[in-house]
Amino acid sequence: MRLFLYAYMPPLRWMANGCVIIHTDMRKQSFILFILMVSIWLTIIPSCTHKPTAPLSLHWELLTNDVEPGICEATLSITNQSAEPLAGQDWLIGFGLMSLHPICTDNSELRETEVQASYHTITPTEHFQPLPAGCTRTYKLRYRGSAVRQSSHPEGFFLVRKDEQPISLPCSFTPYTRREQMTRGITTRDKTPYADGEYMYGYIERRLSDTTPHFAKWDEGNDPSDRSVLHILPTPKNYRLADTPHGALGELPRVEYFRGLPSESYLIEVKNDTIWIGYGDKAGLYYANLTIEQLAEDTYIQCISDNPDLHHRALMLDIVRNYYPADSIQRVIDVMAQLKLNILHLHLSDDEGWRIEIPALPQLTANGSSRGYTTDEATCLYPFYGGGWDATDKKSTANGYLTRDDYIRLVRYAGERYIRIIPEIDMPGHMRAMKKAMGGVLTDSVLESRQYLSAQNYTDNVIAVTRPEALPVMRTVIDAFVEMHNEAGYPLQVFNIGGDEVPNGALTREEHLTFIQGVLGILREYGLQPAGWEEMTHFCTPDDKAICYSWHNGLQKAQQMAEEGYPVVIATANHLYFDFAYCHQHEEKGLNWGGYTDEFAAFDWQPLEHANVVGISAQLWAEVIRSFSQVEWQLYPKIFGLGERAWNYYSSPLSVSRYADMVYGTYLPKMAAQGTNFHLMQPGIHIEAGTIRMNSIYPAGVITYTLEYADGNTEQGVYSKPIALPDGVHIIKAQWHYLGHNSNTTWAWLNQD
Repeated sequence: MRLFLYAYMPPLRWMANGCVIIHTDMRKQSFILFILMVSIWLTIIPSCTHKPTAPLSLHWELLTNDVEPGICEATLSITNQSAEPLAGQDWLIGFGLMSLHPICTDNSELRETEVQASYHTITPTEHFQPLPAGCTRTYKLRYRGSAVRQSSHPEGFFLVRKDEQPISLPCSFTPYTRREQMTRGITTRDKTPYADGEYMYGYIERRLSDTTPHFAKWDEGNDPSDRSVLHILPTPKNYRLADTPHGALGELPRVEYFRGLPSESYLIEVKNDTIWIGYGDKAGLYYANLTIEQLAEDTYIQCISDNPDLHHRALMLDIVRNYYPADSIQRVIDVMAQLKLNILHLHLSDDEGWRIEIPALPQLTANGSSRGYTTDEATCLYPFYGGGWDATDKKSTANGYLTRDDYIRLVRYAGERYIRIIPEIDMPGHMRAMKKAMGGVLTDSVLESRQYLSAQNYTDNVIAVTRPEALPVMRTVIDAFVEMHNEAGYPLQVFNIGGDEVPNGALTREEHLTFIQGVLGILREYGLQPAGWEEMTHFCTPDDKAICYSWHNGLQKAQQMAEEGYPVVIATANHLYFDFAYCHQHEEKGLNWGGYTDEFAAFDWQPLEHANVVGISAQLWAEVIRSFSQVEWQLYPKIFGLGERAWNYYSSPLSVSRYADMVYGTYLPKMAAQGTNFHLMQPGIHIEAGTIRMNSIYPAGVITYTLEYADGNTEQGVYSKPIALPDGVHIIKAQWHYLGHNSNTTWAWLNQD
């Protein structure tokens, strides 16, 4: 290349000077050769530095929900960006789509197929007409279900032609701007109103006006006034403030002594400018010092006596449906420790992935920890949840697993903060990833001949429990966890076997019962307490002492299990499923099959009181997760209500308004300073007598608004006081900005049509 430049610098210089004079034939030849070389160079350079353009681009638009009862309608536009027409039967478009099930017609040009659960494909039918180069064609699609949030969009599109490598396809989306996109037009089981301006305004007003301590059973010796309620969650049980200030707690010397208090309890007394800490065990001592650090600047503390109401205070993280690594989990552990939560329940296997290394069964992670385009799932699983076609993409939440060293490190990191890790390997349903990864070891012809459909729309997610390999494989897995916990220095105490949602028709009752009892027998050999979801009660007795997580809405099932003698953990979906959307608003991410959970859901309720209720657990399932930032969005600030309710299960001195003040005024500023993501409640909009009023859940930050006029004009501003409603406005939008974060946008329609 250097020789080329030297040889043609003279003619290049002449051209730059604006005159090209050729005096001889040699110069003519040289100039022609130069032009030829430049042309070749300009052709080669783009091909070396730019990726080829995707041959197709897509655009998706939801038209309306409930075009017929329970049916939604959308369009998919395909643009042919290549130089050749799109024709033939030798291509497919793959993508992920949750909760919508295609309705196909016989004469359509395209056929959408729900291959398994959230993995869909689009293929041309015999009616498909070639799509010329540079042209766009729009196809109408229908689905069973509703898409009331923008996160219901399909995702992860890719194109496959013959035996060629798949290629990712860009897809744009029409944002929701019409009511028929955001709401359901008919009466359905989802009774929650759309969170428009009036709904949010009234909701915020009710929350801020609730100033009564949460439960009347709180110690009457404590004054629930703003001055005496400590700025710490969970709130200490009993405390007394001094009449005069002393030095800040964080600066005073400490004396620690064993007092024989109950497990996890502690006593803090400030005497003669010294902090005396009494404790019953090391956990109590840890919590005492944690409380002192969190109240470091409080100069009025005289004494604190504290203990938890429940000894199983849990958060479940699903890292299977979408994966996030050990370092991210440690960040959650840090927040759990601050809130004195003491159980991290890790969901490590499911239909969509296997996320833990078992050295004796290397195929589990080799074949079961990644998702991508495949026709036989021999080396990876289908691309569920829009993970894309590339099973080697380490940035995708579809791929990854905890190594043995990762898990040991997590057990140790959590244990140092008095948090026990309970691993869950869900069985015998929810086992599609293991079943596929084991290559036929856990299936047989009898099982495969049975027809069933799981809750997540899988037709093949149950293992053949009668195979002689079934129980030995489970023993190998359990043994690996026992060894990892022992190596970490925190022996395993509880092992969760899931046991939920085995679809009807997959197993006979005898097969199911025999398998569960076999697994429980293995756990007894290891001295482990079993745990599982509430369906466990169908296949074990109270004598098995299996901890049963009650997840259905309401407390009827939990009460039934408690009265029958089972140890019960309250995991009620409509209060404790943190993967649910915060509210019924179209920008919110999350599921809503059991309702909605915002920052008040885990705090503001009266849970079941019974001697056999041993704990409470919140769950973050990962179907909706696409990044660790979204994990934080779904967890915070919901987790603060969990921390208060888990420690003060029977009673709390906090009112709802005081709790909101602590979350938004004390805890979220700390998270913002640490760079942690979190959710903000959207503002309210109220229109009355020609006046617009707006509110937010905390009196800080800024509310901005947009007025949209019927003639298409808009007006923007910052809300500071009530606004006179101008003529011609038909939509008002508002957004709350606080601590460098933005809420979703609240909509208010002036016409109700």
